[in-house]
Amino acid sequence: MAQIAVRNSQGMATSFQNTQIVNLRSTVSTQILQVFRNIAPGAVYENQPLALVYTRQSPSNRQVNIIKSLMVSPVYWDAQYALAALAVTKKINVYSLTSDFLTRGDRFSRLLDRLSPRQDRYDKMYEIQDDGGTGQVDLGFAFEATSLDVDGATPTGSFPTTGLLSFGGADIGKLISVAFVTQPVFNVMKIIRTNEQENGENVGTEHPDYAHVMHPALAPLLSIPVPTV
Repeated sequence: MAQIAVRNSQGMATSFQNTQIVNLRSTVSTQILQVFRNIAPGAVYENQPLALVYTRQSPSNRQVNIIKSLMVSPVYWDAQYALAALAVTKKINVYSLTSDFLTRGDRFSRLLDRLSPRQDRYDKMYEIQDDGGTGQVDLGFAFEATSLDVDGATPTGSFPTTGLLSFGGADIGKLISVAFVTQPVFNVMKIIRTNEQENGENVGTEHPDYAHVMHPALAPLLSIPVPTV
């Protein structure tokens, strides 16, 4: 965990404050556990995001910080997600905060690369269904409104967050071609804590969540500020 020294008038450090940035390259397994403790409910960063960063040298030999992910407490996550649930599609992956998760093969750091949002492009044929006298097509995915391209009939309405298109009654039964790009699906790591036996196996008793870890691209959609690196 990075720290900022608080100094007195003589320049001596009197105390240290944790920053909102964690350099993963300089964090060992014993320190990353402290990072999780600082983001847990009731801890110092319960209502602030932590940036997990990697550092590298630029061609001009300057140090550059790259944000790999943001970590927030479950309390903060629930509050922000409740405000934007209809606009954000997410897939929660649950991981237990065990010693193996933190230390074996740098598993935690490697999982951060899987947080990138996923989008797919579809170009398919659909039959307009009868929905009480009006036409409807269920695309099966939330889609980007600007990507929608319909050939064969003109929609009377489109609903990107639900993946539905509506049509006039005269279009019922028509086959149409629809091309679209899905809205991004964000992978989110939900970190929980389970009791461990001496041999490292879990006894199955689940404690409250520790944290949610997300890709930085998700932060603006949840109105979460990204710490300056």
